[in-house]
Amino acid sequence: MEANKDVDIRLRQQALIAEFGLAALRSQDLQSLLDMAARLTACGLGSDFAKVLEHLPGENTFLVRAGVGWHPGVVGHARIGGEMESPAGYAFRTGRPVIANALASERRFQMTPLLAEHGVRRAVNVIIRGESTPYGVLEADKRDGTAFTPDDVNFLQAFANTLGAAMDREHTRQEMSRLAALAEARAQEAEEALRARDELLRQKDLLMREIDHRVKNSLTVTRSLLAMQSRLTQDSSSRALLEEAAQRVSTIARVHDRLYRSSRIGQVDLADYLQGLCEELHYSSGLTDAGRPLHVAVEVAEYSADDAVSIGLIVTELLTNAAKYGAGPVDLQCRRLPGGGLRLTVCDAGHGLPPDFAPAEATGLGMVLIHGLSQKLSGTLRWSTPESGIGLLVTLELPPPPAERGEAG
Repeated sequence: MEANKDVDIRLRQQALIAEFGLAALRSQDLQSLLDMAARLTACGLGSDFAKVLEHLPGENTFLVRAGVGWHPGVVGHARIGGEMESPAGYAFRTGRPVIANALASERRFQMTPLLAEHGVRRAVNVIIRGESTPYGVLEADKRDGTAFTPDDVNFLQAFANTLGAAMDREHTRQEMSRLAALAEARAQEAEEALRARDELLRQKDLLMREIDHRVKNSLTVTRSLLAMQSRLTQDSSSRALLEEAAQRVSTIARVHDRLYRSSRIGQVDLADYLQGLCEELHYSSGLTDAGRPLHVAVEVAEYSADDAVSIGLIVTELLTNAAKYGAGPVDLQCRRLPGGGLRLTVCDAGHGLPPDFAPAEATGLGMVLIHGLSQKLSGTLRWSTPESGIGLLVTLELPPPPAERGEAG
């Protein structure tokens, strides 16, 4: 009869373990699972009390998170010491189950006030842990009755292991929720940053358009005033000077226009810039009216806006001089040098320089500009006769742009 009774107990315990395992798979509420574990533990062991103890590392105590049989106010509030002298503390620290069937005479452990208050004489404790940090202890207690056995420990440990697996799953779920919330927060921050960036870009674009509009207006007004003054001036030499000044303003305006449309801030595509400038100069310098072609070949190179203005003014002066004093076709080339930098050449088929003319000593504004700007660009300027022996060849060799030389802009 005793053997049959023991078999019945174990079968009932197996059924309770299966019921709890199924609930652990389905439950999304950890507290309800802890409450169920305490209730089924007490039922399976025929104990007066059961409790789930959560270890509080900062306090070295256990909090009664769930339980049955205890006085009101114990579950959720009562704390038990986590020292080795308590059955729960010993089980938690060693990882070994504890059976204490005579707590009043136990030499290994001290009777805790909570157990003494409830008249507990027998206790069994097992650790609750999964893959992560141990959670705490599952405990069953009796006032009297049959002693706890190793089979009871196995039953209790099965519950504790199921709880540990459920807590691992809960920990993973919470971590995934935390990461999802963090990712959402970062995504929102990124969206806000993108919106702020787009707004700044929009404001920058509006500001650049406004600046471009005002600069263009200012340069247009200046050029118009110079052209108007030129038309009103009777003296031909003065009129020519005013026309040249208007042309120089146009050169600066063209650099500004290329600078505004450039994909890189502060940089100008020299090929695009000089092609456009030469098209304008072909008409404004009188070459078109004289039936003289202008051949332009410029290799792609990027220069700063300041250097592009200087190069543009030099080209303007050279082409203007070729139109005034030269003859035949005018050829302008701008080629990259093997070691970096550029070679700019302007050639015509006129009579060349007078024998007694020294370009470096010339006092005219155009020549002064050419030499001054060449020095500003650290360029080397040469005046010579083409290989054909006819006309004038002006060569300006420029070092690589500061960006290519690794210098600050």
